[in-house]
Amino acid sequence: MPFVQAYRGRFFYSEYGSMGPVVYLLHGLTAKNQDWEVVPDILAKTGFHVYAFDMRGHGQSDKPEEGYAPEDHARDIEVCAQTLSHSRIHVVGHSTGGRNALVFAGLYPERAWSLTVVDQTLTADPLSYQKYLARYQDYPTPFANENSLEKFLKKKFKKDQQRYFYYKGQFGRNEKGQWDWNFSPQAAWKTQKLGREKESYDLLAKVQCPMLFIKGGDSYYVTPEEAEKITKLMPHGQLVVVPNAEHAVFRDNPEGFLRVLVPFLFKQSQGKLFALDEQPG
Repeated sequence: MPFVQAYRGRFFYSEYGSMGPVVYLLHGLTAKNQDWEVVPDILAKTGFHVYAFDMRGHGQSDKPEEGYAPEDHARDIEVCAQTLSHSRIHVVGHSTGGRNALVFAGLYPERAWSLTVVDQTLTADPLSYQKYLARYQDYPTPFANENSLEKFLKKKFKKDQQRYFYYKGQFGRNEKGQWDWNFSPQAAWKTQKLGREKESYDLLAKVQCPMLFIKGGDSYYVTPEEAEKITKLMPHGQLVVVPNAEHAVFRDNPEGFLRVLVPFLFKQSQGKLFALDEQPG
């Protein structure tokens, strides 16, 4: 299995393609690198060299007790780029991964080729982490086996198949054969607490590379009012709304998402788009 082993810890990643401009995909809170679904494969087929990482505290990456401020996550991105000898990268982050990418671009302007933030609010919400604490306490983890997990989820979400499958996807079998979260609950609520304790709009002015902000047309995680504010504050960017998509833009409307992202990445790479018609079926 591919890991970056560095002084900041061990970070798991999936690699797609072998040539072309390097793109880092950064998932959101409580997710994992595989949750990008068709996006990495399509980007690789289009001519990019793609790395999708598990964030600190998530998936198969290390889950330390501390180190969950946005600056910590940004430094993790930098150490991965150093270790993998990537001098310049396109960094694409969804939700919390978008905030981490935004901090990274401000701290390491010489490393960021371009920045794409996908549906991440920059507002403050100092108490938002409490809902994560309450959510995790509601689950009698670890579950003895997959059947017991499914039984619990079917009862909890008996009228909501979408949420049933979403939450099941956040579990996996551990080394003891039990089923537990794919992430550290402590890492998740600490990341949320430290990331939302204050507004982040000031970070936009620190970005020196071209920036793309993608908002889901049906998402109110970023309200239309906030989208307008972000548009005015981006010194080198553009905001694009992808229709028929909520917060998980790339899953809700992958074709629409890629038709915005791919031309932006090629433009910044000074490349030529040769496979835009290769879209998920």
